[in-house]
Amino acid sequence: MGVQAKIIYARELLILARKAASTEVRADELSSIKRVRLCLGLLDGLPSNGLLGEFAARLARLGVDQKHYWVGTFYTLLLSPAARRAQATYFTPPNLSKALIRLARNEGFDPLRHAAIDPAAGGAAFLSTLAGEMRELGASPRDILQRLHGIEIDRGLARVSEALIADRINGTIPSGSVVEVRDALKARHTKNYDLVIANPPYGRISVDELRDKAWEDVCHPGHINKYALFTERCFRLARPNGLVALVLPSSFIAGPLYGKLRAYMRMKGELLTLGSVTMRNDVFVDVQQDVSIVVARVGTPHRAERAVSFGSVTGFGPFKPTLATTLPAKPEEAWTSAGKEPGVTFGGATLTDYCASLRVGYFVWNRQLERMSKRRNAKLDMPLIWARNVRPGTFCLPKAKSGKGIDFVRFEEESSAIIRQNAIILQRTTNNAQSRRLVAARVSPTVLKKWGGFVTENHTLVVTAPNIATLNTLCFLLNSAAVDARYRRLSGTASVSASLLRDLDLPTPRALAQAIDRHGLCEVAIEHAYAAGAPAKATLIA
Repeated sequence: MGVQAKIIYARELLILARKAASTEVRADELSSIKRVRLCLGLLDGLPSNGLLGEFAARLARLGVDQKHYWVGTFYTLLLSPAARRAQATYFTPPNLSKALIRLARNEGFDPLRHAAIDPAAGGAAFLSTLAGEMRELGASPRDILQRLHGIEIDRGLARVSEALIADRINGTIPSGSVVEVRDALKARHTKNYDLVIANPPYGRISVDELRDKAWEDVCHPGHINKYALFTERCFRLARPNGLVALVLPSSFIAGPLYGKLRAYMRMKGELLTLGSVTMRNDVFVDVQQDVSIVVARVGTPHRAERAVSFGSVTGFGPFKPTLATTLPAKPEEAWTSAGKEPGVTFGGATLTDYCASLRVGYFVWNRQLERMSKRRNAKLDMPLIWARNVRPGTFCLPKAKSGKGIDFVRFEEESSAIIRQNAIILQRTTNNAQSRRLVAARVSPTVLKKWGGFVTENHTLVVTAPNIATLNTLCFLLNSAAVDARYRRLSGTASVSASLLRDLDLPTPRALAQAIDRHGLCEVAIEHAYAAGAPAKATLIA
């Protein structure tokens, strides 16, 4: 089955799984025990009627990797959406699990000798796959169960995980002997492991929910994220010279709020591999998230001269290395800020090279309602452009938040907040349903002609440049798939960071002009312009 056929089949399975889960939930307020029984029935191929029977018949035709993934996923679909979000129960698909395990094995993890733990066991995506590989290499079931360990906060899911592991080794597992039911962030451990592998849960957490001050090593106050806390825990669980292999939101690579996390990882170990996952819409069921993988060896700080292997995991294939290059000198600095973006060519320019400037929108409407009106009462009253007014491919015009008329902002005197030149507006906050993170449009020249200026709200970013030609080029560039993909590798969050955008790698103006002359103003031209650059201080991997 080809990649496209696999994706289509997976989407069909998801539709069927949702319908079957919805039917079961409507029929009964499901207890944890009932969810477990339904999933074990799917695993054992027990006969069933209706949608559940149809789903089971589909699963029976899958290989063990895919079957296990869908059994675990079905358990989460039996939870309420709120519970799924709270527990971040989105499981790692088999190809990603296998790719990460393969990287760990390449770095010395031996399935016949070494012990591994997943402190966010979920649906046993890693533990089940590891158990299968251990068994194929000749390890006994008893040996495997002694060397694998998991932690899971959901009791029912822990039971399902152990059933999946037992299925791999054709044996039985005493409940709780492999996957313990605990909060990994609060558990105290005395044992260390050769491999700590995980796809940690995402989402904010408050200080009150934490047991100690370890968060201060990896998080900034006011932005304590679960995956950063799990990363810190994973490095503590690894023995000296052991490996940590993680699936993390791409925001950790360069996000301004993850500088402490990057510095911590470099202090605690040597970074070996960093890869982007280029199958965004098909990584996790029910969630769109830009993710990357990272592999590190714990024990000694990352050396400045140590080259990191950058690459990508594409579709249903393994990790593909692209280049090897060093990290920036400063520990907290973005790992791609010097143009070392995994799996992509390095253009070598930023907005500054286009003589462009960037600022955050000025007006915070819900704090200054008294300054807003539907009519222009004075010369310094300026039309307000909302983020929702920005639509790629068309000029941006001011339009009221209500959809009727125009909102104006009153100024008592001339202000630098009033923009009196041609500009590009970007949405500062997008959502995961949108196909692009970067959404830009030029402000219509009629706005300046009619009102002499305008103001934008704080959910926008404003780009200005010396002339119309440059603005037109930049607008097309910012709306391109190539630039959007590079920005996504810097940030996995819905908020567009002004600092990241200022440092975003772009093709040089000269290379872009030459490519446009040859190919026209199109996506192909942008890729050719990027290709004209070269990775700095990097060794390309064939």
